[in-house]
Amino acid sequence: MDRIEHNYELSPVLDEGIAQLHAALVDFWANTSVAPETQIRFSIALAEVVANILQYAVVPGDAPIKLLLRCTPTSLEARLVDKGRSWTRPTTGFIMPADDEERGRGLAIASAVLDTLQYRRFRDLNCWRLVLLHRAD
Repeated sequence: MDRIEHNYELSPVLDEGIAQLHAALVDFWANTSVAPETQIRFSIALAEVVANILQYAVVPGDAPIKLLLRCTPTSLEARLVDKGRSWTRPTTGFIMPADDEERGRGLAIASAVLDTLQYRRFRDLNCWRLVLLHRAD
């Protein structure tokens, strides 16, 4: 398998953005030979990060969220860029909330699944990088 790379745009509207993410993943996985279990792990982590962006950073009317998906023989990578509100990463890392809490698990799940979960603010952009290492099938 060679390097496969696709660019997508996701709407800043919650339902539309999630539907577009699912369509992008279907399109992307159709062009790879990544094992289904690895696809699921990466898709869940990416969906959790995108859901956080849609719920907390962007609002309807903002510019679309840019999504780059990349697959190499040894890694899966997603890069997300949005112009939403900035975010401050917790200094303690991502901790799973108490069982009775209804929210707050998304980034903890993504962090546990991925080999790399990076966020930085560059000028007026939120930039996310997600990496999951895998072996070629």
